[in-house]
Amino acid sequence: MTNCKNCQKSFEVRDKDRVFYKKFDAPEPTLCPDCRFQKRLCFRNERTFYKRKSSLSDKSIISIYNEDAKHPVYSAEEWWSDKHDALKFGQDFDFERPFFEQFQELLLKVPRIGLFNVNPTNSEFCQQAYDNKNCYLCVVLEKCEDCMYISHINDCSDCFDCSYMHYGELCYDCIDSNKLYGCIGSQSCQNSNDLLYCYDCIGCKNCTGCYGLRNKEYFIMNEAYDKEGYFEKLKSLELNKYSKFLNAKRFFDRFTQGLPHRANRNLNCDDSDGNYLINCQRAHECYDSFELQDCAYCTWIFQSRDCYDVYGLGHGELVLEGLGVEAVNHCAFNTFVSDSSDVFYSDCCFYSHNLFGCAGLKTQKYCIFNKQYSPEEYEKLRARIIEHMRKTGEWGEFFPVSVSPYAYNETAANYYYPLEKSAALAAGYRWKDPDKREYLAQTFEIPDDVQETDSSICDELLACIDCRKNYKIMPKELSFYKRQNIAVPRKCPDCRYRDRFNSRNPRFLWDRKCGKCSVSIKTTYAPEREEKIYCEECYKGVVS
Repeated sequence: MTNCKNCQKSFEVRDKDRVFYKKFDAPEPTLCPDCRFQKRLCFRNERTFYKRKSSLSDKSIISIYNEDAKHPVYSAEEWWSDKHDALKFGQDFDFERPFFEQFQELLLKVPRIGLFNVNPTNSEFCQQAYDNKNCYLCVVLEKCEDCMYISHINDCSDCFDCSYMHYGELCYDCIDSNKLYGCIGSQSCQNSNDLLYCYDCIGCKNCTGCYGLRNKEYFIMNEAYDKEGYFEKLKSLELNKYSKFLNAKRFFDRFTQGLPHRANRNLNCDDSDGNYLINCQRAHECYDSFELQDCAYCTWIFQSRDCYDVYGLGHGELVLEGLGVEAVNHCAFNTFVSDSSDVFYSDCCFYSHNLFGCAGLKTQKYCIFNKQYSPEEYEKLRARIIEHMRKTGEWGEFFPVSVSPYAYNETAANYYYPLEKSAALAAGYRWKDPDKREYLAQTFEIPDDVQETDSSICDELLACIDCRKNYKIMPKELSFYKRQNIAVPRKCPDCRYRDRFNSRNPRFLWDRKCGKCSVSIKTTYAPEREEKIYCEECYKGVVS
């Protein structure tokens, strides 16, 4: 066992891990998996948007960098144009100084993309987004259409306020689900349609407030109804009214609390541990991922193999310590590198090969600190720099948090590892105070019934009942609520996302005993929690 140099907790480095690190000639990690994950997340702003001026054209843009950021920031259109050539910022490497110190100097010179939004169609206000159409204020999504306020979503359409989903349509406030149609407020459901506030239902239709059902129709609170009786009962619930919606949600939460829960939500996995894994082989401590082989300590990655310590990846192979990378091969210690190979310690580089310590490059090869070399010169200099980094203790370490362009509360780290301002500052992180202009008092009273809410609400400034931050109801959004008979939300999109995020289990595995047969299990349910936790076999005996 090894002690983490940050939190001092002991952690295991497996023999399999050592074999993987040797592929990169990298040393064993000095931080535990949790501290490594938290450090990477400090470089990822998923949800904090600012209105600012482009550093190139001075035009108004939406960006993940505030106006006070030290980095130059371009709009995506400007960044991808011929007006931006990052090679002109190339610099020589100084062997008298640490690598990270010089890399930060490069980062402060090279323009950054205001939003990571690739191939959008009428979807300009999205972040970490790829190939989307008619989407608004959505983050971490791919191939979605006509969606608003969704996050960590692939291949969905007409979905609002959903997270961690694949292949959904006409869904609202759903999470951790796959292949849903017309569902509301449901979690961990698969291949179902017209569910209301259901949990772990598979192959079901027209069910409300149900738990652990398989291939059922017309059920309420796990009790069977005929078709006519089902819709009469559903109408009597008056879920179109905000007050009734709150009561139903509280009642359902209490109902599910005392029922047995599955140790994990993995499907079709072999020799794998973690949670929300689909079609994985030999995945160790991985989460929210599908179609993996021989991966460890990864979160939100897909169709990849031989990857360690990666958050946010699709179609990768042989990747170590990556963040927001896409279609990469033999890459390590990178942030936001896509469609590239043999790239190390670089940021925001695309369609490139054989880079080391580079930033903002497009379609380049054999570059070090944004300066181009012949293949022979590149290999010699790269080897010298790595040897230098070994002496300084930098080789094998991810970028220090001081290099991050974000304050702690602007990053994804603050969702997984929330800190108050004082604690964040004491730990050495930066903090961004809220803009008081975004917290004005609400003067409009939202009708209880969505059907009595007219379009005038779209001209009003609302205040979140949790954080008091202002938000608006968009016309497209109101139309969706009316069509689906959903009460108008009283919380801002960020607080709605936080509610969904907090309803998920933590990204941590505990050793427990099955509540029925006492077999040893690994689960994301902490031992002190009240729920009864069953192993896979025992859980199959209680679902119906």
